[in-house]
Amino acid sequence: MAAEPLPGRPWPLADGDYDVVVIGGGLAGLAAARDLALRGLSVALVEKGDFASATTARSSKLIHGGLRYLELFDFGLVRESLAERERLGHLAPHLVRPLPFLVPIYRESSRGLIKVRIGLALYDWLTPGRNRERYRVLRAVDALSLEPSIRPDDLRGAGYYFDDLLLYPERLCLENVLSACRHGARAFNYAQVEDVRRDAGGTPTGLRVRDLLSGAVTTLGAKVIVNAAGPWVDELRALARVRDRGEHVLRRTKGIHCLLPRLTERAIYHSTRDDRMIFVIPWREFSLVGTTDTDFEGDLDRVHATRTEVEYLLSEVRQSVPDPRVVADEVYYTYAGVRPLSFEEGRRASDVSRAHKVVEEAGGRFLSITGTKLTCFRSLAEELGDRVSRVLGRPGPARTAQLTLDGADAEVGRVEAHTWLDVSDDVAAGGLPPETLETLVSLYGRNYRRVVELAGKVPGGAERLCPSNPDVVAQVHHGVHEELTVSLQDFLLRRTGIGTSRCQGRDCAEAIARRLAL
Repeated sequence: MAAEPLPGRPWPLADGDYDVVVIGGGLAGLAAARDLALRGLSVALVEKGDFASATTARSSKLIHGGLRYLELFDFGLVRESLAERERLGHLAPHLVRPLPFLVPIYRESSRGLIKVRIGLALYDWLTPGRNRERYRVLRAVDALSLEPSIRPDDLRGAGYYFDDLLLYPERLCLENVLSACRHGARAFNYAQVEDVRRDAGGTPTGLRVRDLLSGAVTTLGAKVIVNAAGPWVDELRALARVRDRGEHVLRRTKGIHCLLPRLTERAIYHSTRDDRMIFVIPWREFSLVGTTDTDFEGDLDRVHATRTEVEYLLSEVRQSVPDPRVVADEVYYTYAGVRPLSFEEGRRASDVSRAHKVVEEAGGRFLSITGTKLTCFRSLAEELGDRVSRVLGRPGPARTAQLTLDGADAEVGRVEAHTWLDVSDDVAAGGLPPETLETLVSLYGRNYRRVVELAGKVPGGAERLCPSNPDVVAQVHHGVHEELTVSLQDFLLRRTGIGTSRCQGRDCAEAIARRLAL
């Protein structure tokens, strides 16, 4: 009996043969699937949870060059990151926003104003085009006029520069997977790899995958397997019995974040007393504070912020932002994730390079991704796509830099972003309030008009889902039928921002669950 599609999936998880099977539904794996599909290869992707449900969703939400990496002399990574930062502003303009940063320098700071000025000048020089506001080094009085909330005592001045804020990392993942599927890929969430098949010579040839929704086990044949499992990369290598590069290619480090009431209107870059970096980032109605960077050997499925880690973050933030709300009792919620860094012997966790690596094993038939950085997801995917094409003898150009990630797969530059971001006509004609339309644009890019149209067609489509958020009923229908939504958690946390808002969906979860069940 042929397998049937399950709710949230337009296709069944069934036996089949592919050029490439990708394991892992974080940003690295989804970007890889998109790149490969755009080259005309047959691609399947499996993820044991939902897309973007692990490390990607637990980032600092920054698209940045990495100012600190200049101190580590990682100029290549900074240049690549800055180029990708500029490119993403054209590929997904609905998801990124310019974000001003202040770097307060105090009398006791390990970095003086001269060192900051040199670093910012180099950062600016490495930026391609330099078509944004340039850096400045401010006097103390000018820094305080911009951000009165920073500590005035012993303030010597501040660096001032711009990077970008990523509004919804989960939506960037979704844009990649939906684009991949529009170009022929098949993506399956809630599908866990149980075994890696090998031929008589020991070369991996495919996967045995359990559908966690139906319990069925299927076989996916693959000429090449891409291991983009993030912190689980070494577990997948062990399952495949692949050890060409040794037992470990990964170093896991843990990072936590706290959500506090909005403290500042600009991001604050704080150097800690133990020479780490912490950001205070204005994100939605919060200040997002993070992150720690410590080695992690625990249960990858049970990662959480401890009280000690939270107190460490808050005590450091108070050195630059002595707001009385920087206390544990004011924390709305926390989240924690594990970074899949490349294994480097003898280096401090925060000094390990964030540059990605593609580890080739089994004659190039099993490729593992390590060291991924959120900003460089596209360039990583392009490098991996080039390698896979060579292995398969199927050369083809990368196209991910030319096609937008805004729901349209349009050629970059063909339509200016400010044209379709203007919702004034829809405000007049659609009957939805401006805050709802702005939310729809931020979530769906150019596809927001499909949700607007749906709001006028389905019963109660324009009704609000949550008293604390502007999202509407039509988004539930869109999520299930267009965005591979399976569970309530998928919808609240990764298709909308309801679950990461101040109410965390507690005001509306039960009502939304009833709608999803229909």
